[in-house]
Amino acid sequence: MSLQHSEVIRLDLPARYAYLRLLSETIAEMLRQIGVHNETLVYNVQLAAHEVCTNIVSHAYRHWRDGEGRIRITLTLHSQPPRLEIDLYDTGETFEPESVPQPDLNEAQIHGYGLFLIRHLMDRVSYTSRTDGNHWHLMKHLA
Repeated sequence: MSLQHSEVIRLDLPARYAYLRLLSETIAEMLRQIGVHNETLVYNVQLAAHEVCTNIVSHAYRHWRDGEGRIRITLTLHSQPPRLEIDLYDTGETFEPESVPQPDLNEAQIHGYGLFLIRHLMDRVSYTSRTDGNHWHLMKHLA
């Protein structure tokens, strides 16, 4: 199927790990619709989006009751140039990406790879803290 215009899907999920599978399945289906069969590419985009959501649940909503917060997600598939943009919004605590140290890849560690992975898997990553909440923007070229 060739995409003649932009396709947009919006999700509004409870901030719970159990619902992140819906995001992964939506990403995979959107990419399948335009003929992306590179499973590594699909997995990398899913992993980056999943990691952002995991951080939102773990950190932004860490003081909230389980599932009380929401993650609003807009996935936009563009035809020219072929790319997927993922916008994620939450109303939890703010985040300072500059304060996160780069992981030492020569030393084994349990945590601290998330932001590093997100930045390396996607072509563009930005985070903005606004008065109405937090906004992550991820973009991956598909050509």
